[in-house]
Amino acid sequence: MNDQIIQSIFSAAFIASILRVTTPILLPSLGALISDRAGVINIGLEGIMLSSAFTGVVFSAYAQQWFGQQTGLLIGPWLGLLMGVLVAMLMALLLAIFHLRFKTDLILSGVALNILGSAGTVAIMYELTGDRGNTSTLASLEIPFIQLPTFIKSIPFIGQFIFDVFSNQSAMTWIAFLAVFVIWFLMYRTPFGMHLRAVGENPSAAESVGIPVQRTRYAALILSGVLAGLGGIHMSMGYLTLFQRDMTSGRGFIALATPLLGNNNPVGTMVASLIFGLFGALETRLGSLQIPSMLTQMIPYVATVMSLAIYALQTRQTLRVRALRAAEGEGFNAAFWRYVQRLSLLHVLLAMVAVIGIIIAVSLFTAPNGFGGEETAHPLSLLTAFVSVALIALNFPFVRRVEDIRRQIWVSLTATVVSLTVYLGLFLTLFLAPVIAFVAAFLVALVIWAVLGGLPLSQMPPSKMATA
Repeated sequence: MNDQIIQSIFSAAFIASILRVTTPILLPSLGALISDRAGVINIGLEGIMLSSAFTGVVFSAYAQQWFGQQTGLLIGPWLGLLMGVLVAMLMALLLAIFHLRFKTDLILSGVALNILGSAGTVAIMYELTGDRGNTSTLASLEIPFIQLPTFIKSIPFIGQFIFDVFSNQSAMTWIAFLAVFVIWFLMYRTPFGMHLRAVGENPSAAESVGIPVQRTRYAALILSGVLAGLGGIHMSMGYLTLFQRDMTSGRGFIALATPLLGNNNPVGTMVASLIFGLFGALETRLGSLQIPSMLTQMIPYVATVMSLAIYALQTRQTLRVRALRAAEGEGFNAAFWRYVQRLSLLHVLLAMVAVIGIIIAVSLFTAPNGFGGEETAHPLSLLTAFVSVALIALNFPFVRRVEDIRRQIWVSLTATVVSLTVYLGLFLTLFLAPVIAFVAAFLVALVIWAVLGGLPLSQMPPSKMATA
């Protein structure tokens, strides 16, 4: 039974599904990051995604009538993509004009855009199809899926796994993850990115040195609309091949939170989006194991609460470290507190990941028939719950008091190594023998703890405030 759970959740197919589920969250999240850093957060992402998703389906379907069956099948998906992104740009421009030109409230304008996207798509859908629920009567097309070359399978140990994860992914998924590095380069390696960040931090100072504040904010909002539009296109032409009423299901609102969880940088935003994708895929996978629907339906809400908790803890950790650093005065050691902050964030993440184990334990206990019956499911549920609670208990002291990390550095090492060995060990059993998998996980855990600052921190004298 344990093998069934591991194969169901820790598998290449599951990881591939995480990437698919993450895509429509990551793209608008990058859009929210761009607009937020410019000081004009795009609240209308949900409406933009809906409008883009609907437009893509309509134009891809009608392309077959306009250009003929053969040509329509060839250019239809890309025409739908182009027109969907164009509509997204126009809606973002509309928001920019209302806020930047006519000085309307940004939040209210964004809410109006969301209402327009939700109601407008239903109204036009009814006119075109006579249905207010979906566009199933339209022969909409899908964005092509990318196939990896089969020689990748021959790579020792990991070839088959890499092929199973990344092959047959939608082109939109590849675009989403490549966009992370494009946006990072744009923000931190180009003059536009420098202007963008300057405008968001202090528009008056930016304007005083000649940076065009209004033009930069227009560009930021339009770019955020493009990214949100790509996310919407994936929903209707990659995730599904039709448009459903309000099919984004709040992903545009989730996208507003992920940049904050990711420390307002593209890579962190990607990690935060993957966390939401993990829980979304977990909901689908557990639902396939004949678990009562109410258990799986609560997973996105648990993910949201966990994300808010991580953000709150991360903010608390940052403020605490700043206060401790300030209290050191002349004895301030920047490296010491940098290592402490890295390890404290690691302990927060390790504790939160253990919550997934508790969710699985509850599922095992309350729905044993989906896991082979009570005789198998209940003992496994208790074991999973015990391990999860133990991992939370190991990491929680360093979440509560960051200054304890140096004073109890070897306990921090133990908590990190035990937690990561469990997580990585289960993962590595996909393509290694169990003993080898857990030994490798143990070694990797040691390296991660050392690289993040555990090794140099253990060689430093405790901070004065750390012992207070």
